[in-house]
Amino acid sequence: MTLEQLEAEVLALPKDAQVILLARLLERLGQESEIDQEIAAIWAEEAKKRDEAMNTNQITGIAAEEVFRRVRASLQ
Repeated sequence: MTLEQLEAEVLALPKDAQVILLARLLERLGQESEIDQEIAAIWAEEAKKRDEAMNTNQITGIAAEEVFRRVRASLQ
């Protein structure tokens, strides 16, 4: 599986599943590297807050495809 295929599968998940996955990845990375656990916890909490804000229409998101297009364009 390529990174792009994995990315597509993750983006197809419901938002709450994406948040859980992100939290698990951050936790795992924190265990295997020198990522500060406090910072990882703060980011996980921020992801949960942003997800809730989107679910309650407090903020409007940008489609992932657009975000990745912008990132790729900025890297070229």
